[in-house]
Amino acid sequence: MGNQQLSESQNEFLEKKLDPNYGEITIYKNKANNMIFAEIKQVYSSDSLAQAIKASLVKRLQLNHKCLIKILSFDSGKMDDFCSSFTILSITSEYLNETLQNDIHIRKVHKTIYSEQELCYILYEISNLCHYMKTLNNEIIDVYPHRILIDDKRQIKYYDQFLENPKLSNYYQVLFGQRDLEYVAPEQLILLAEKDKYDINNQELVNVFCLGLMMVSLISGQRCVEFYNQEKLLFKRDYVNRLIDKYCSRYQYSDFFKSIIQAMLKLHNEGRPNYQSLLQVLHPQQDSFATFLNPIGKQGEMLESQFHSFRTQGSVSRSHILSSDPVDFSEIDRRILSARQKAQKTLDQVGLDLKLSNFGTTQINIIEASE
Repeated sequence: MGNQQLSESQNEFLEKKLDPNYGEITIYKNKANNMIFAEIKQVYSSDSLAQAIKASLVKRLQLNHKCLIKILSFDSGKMDDFCSSFTILSITSEYLNETLQNDIHIRKVHKTIYSEQELCYILYEISNLCHYMKTLNNEIIDVYPHRILIDDKRQIKYYDQFLENPKLSNYYQVLFGQRDLEYVAPEQLILLAEKDKYDINNQELVNVFCLGLMMVSLISGQRCVEFYNQEKLLFKRDYVNRLIDKYCSRYQYSDFFKSIIQAMLKLHNEGRPNYQSLLQVLHPQQDSFATFLNPIGKQGEMLESQFHSFRTQGSVSRSHILSSDPVDFSEIDRRILSARQKAQKTLDQVGLDLKLSNFGTTQINIIEASE
């Protein structure tokens, strides 16, 4: 194949592996820029399927969104074996192996939470990507933490099943037994109980529900499978609502954030926001969102930033003072936070929680219905 000589001269071979997203791959490092990339080889006995994948890859190369995994190039060739002919596709793409699901697990082990800025960053970027893909008739159908990858700058990207034809949604993966019951909307559970092979539900509103579930998983550290009765195929609504109340209170997430998640998890899809209304609600607050995920061990900075951005959000009087008065509120906040953290560390040893005081916030109402 055409990439082999290039790999040998300009790239360093790292390993061959079976990746849960990319499949069977060979991993290289570019010697010039240290970029890690994967070479994926697929063999097709069906020429029509190979041509469909090639056409899909041509369209995929034209997509331009910062949260999409980059496809660098692809090549094709023919191989004859006795009386059969095979098409070989060789695809070179950006390679990331750290997933959001793994990040959830690591944070749970280290007892490190996601700040509200990080949560809103994830929510905004994935919603933006979903909206972008839908406008190009290439809708994302598998909102799932394993599909969300983290690069070396701790920014998120999405692996969009670009080699699968047809692509399987969350619903069909559960239906065909490829995954436990998780990331399925209530309206899909009705079909699942009947083993219906035709899911005609609004994929956008299904994705919004799944994003809401992902937020609950991120704040609680619990796997999404725990949000369902696996035997009766039921969504445990009351249990999830209790988790939202518990962790929004414990970690002092704002009413603004809580109301968004509650709207996304409406049982009836007509009550949920669509991508556009969700982005309209989030966009005015975007300057206070994170631009990457904090590395483990940065919880102090994360909490300090959370107090600065969200507990003073919408406070006209304080923002006016900050623009005209030399008082250093950041130093005051830092000392208050330091004292609280020391107290919390002591209380943690006996299993207690320090309830931090609420600062005044402006109530922001979410658009609860699709336009």
